[in-house]
Amino acid sequence: MADQDESKAAREQLIERLIGYVTPGARNVVADREFTSECVDEALALVGRACGDHDVPTEIRDRAVIEAGSELFHRRQAPNGISQFAAPDGSAQRVARDPMNAARAILQPFLPLGFA
Repeated sequence: MADQDESKAAREQLIERLIGYVTPGARNVVADREFTSECVDEALALVGRACGDHDVPTEIRDRAVIEAGSELFHRRQAPNGISQFAAPDGSAQRVARDPMNAARAILQPFLPLGFA
C-alpha cells in the first residue's frame, strides 16, 4: 500500500513538472490536466519499455519521461506532424514522429548497446 501511495505521489509530481515544462513562464495559461496526465502515463509506459529491467537512476528516468511527455503534449498542436510554434518567421516546421527521440538520448548511457 505504501508503494502504491508513493507511486501516485511520484506520478502527480511528474504531471506538475510536465505542466511547468510545456508552459514555461506562462502565468495565465491553464494546461489541460487530464490531457497532461494522459501524456505522463504514455511517457511512463514508453520509457519503462525502453528501460526494461535495466538499472536507470530515478532522476534520469524522470527526465526522460518529461521529455517524452513534452513531445506527446505538443503533438496535439501539430496536426499531421507540422507545427508553427517554433519558427520565428511563421513558417511550418515538422515535429519528430517518435516521442522517444530525446528520451533515448538521455537513457543511452544507462542501457546496453543493441547488437544483431
